[in-house]
Amino acid sequence: MNLDAGRRDWCRVATGDPAIGYLDAGPRTGEALVLLHSLGTDHRLWLHQIDVLASEYRLIAPDSRGHGGSAWAGPLSLRDWVADLHRVLDHARVDRAVVAGLSMGGVQALAFAARHPERVRALVVADSFAELEPGVAQAKTHGFVRRVSTDGTSAFAEWYVAETFTTTPLPVGAESVRAAIAGITAEAFIASAQTCFAARLGDEIGAIQVPTLVLWGERDAKTPREESDLIVSRVKGARFGTVREAGHLSAVENPEEFTRLVADFVAGLGTEERREVNKGDGKQP
Repeated sequence: MNLDAGRRDWCRVATGDPAIGYLDAGPRTGEALVLLHSLGTDHRLWLHQIDVLASEYRLIAPDSRGHGGSAWAGPLSLRDWVADLHRVLDHARVDRAVVAGLSMGGVQALAFAARHPERVRALVVADSFAELEPGVAQAKTHGFVRRVSTDGTSAFAEWYVAETFTTTPLPVGAESVRAAIAGITAEAFIASAQTCFAARLGDEIGAIQVPTLVLWGERDAKTPREESDLIVSRVKGARFGTVREAGHLSAVENPEEFTRLVADFVAGLGTEERREVNKGDGKQP
């Protein structure tokens, strides 16, 4: 039994600007699994996954800059997100990790895997996209910016929760989503939305060579399945999985199913790597 399996530390990367906070849970000797949250939320998006998986894996859940316990510094670019995650892994002394991201976190995960392949063992991208059609990106950005600028993040949080979750009653994690979005500043939210929706990673992700699982909540109307299909078609060997009875925040709406899919994928990495070696040797698995 791992003596530190129940360990949960809140850490803060003080080097560089801004300071980035992250939850570090589970045994330090376990396989490292990084969890990147969606726009406006924070590490609390992943509390169910952390509760279930921290007995076996080391879970590192950063707060994106300007979110949760991380400081804000603008302007913001995709390069900044990649650099922030690089700093977090250095601070946690993790050389390589399985990197998982949902929605905005999925964009961050794809960018990091494409630009720092040496630090990514495998990739999970959920309810996300590599790039949006320009008209779609503009409409999403305009809609979010208008609502937040006019009503503030507290009112936006109420609206977002009401129109994002597809189950009644709301899932257990819905209140954490609302609280996180209500707590972010309008400046940080708007800059993060603009950077996320403007991402153009369609050409870059073809260079990703690590095992990749692409998940999609079957009720996700915010990010249609076509966006996941694009990622699968461009990342060599990527596989697709559906999270049943879940919308856009599938890790919250059906946490048991989502966690099972991720756990099975991570557990199978050793087998998959041996299969690749055998292919290279001309042997049968």
